[in-house]
Amino acid sequence: MRLRRPDMDPRLAKAVVLRGPLETALRTLAWFGFFLPVVWVATPVLAWADYPLRPASFLTGIGCLAPGLWLFHRSHADLGTNWSITLEVREQHRLITQDIYRRVRHPMYLALLKTTSCT
Repeated sequence: MRLRRPDMDPRLAKAVVLRGPLETALRTLAWFGFFLPVVWVATPVLAWADYPLRPASFLTGIGCLAPGLWLFHRSHADLGTNWSITLEVREQHRLITQDIYRRVRHPMYLALLKTTSCT
């Protein structure tokens, strides 16, 4: 198995990376959001934000989360071999216009929006 690295690809050698203060701030904010649940679980710092989970809230969350997860799975399944973890256009790629892609232009993004809005 060969791992691909950007420095090994001659097409990416010409790319210019610009990182300004806005990108640095957004990356820092994203990392803070990643570690926030760890702080909540490991320390009592966020104990003030803890509340009991009521059955109605739980069922509403499940009712909203399940269709989002289904949509995410369906969008990957409908892409079949056209799906890749990185953005690559291959010769055998084709535009998918059937199944879920017939009704929604970007079902993966919709699925992620739906699941994150439910949590």
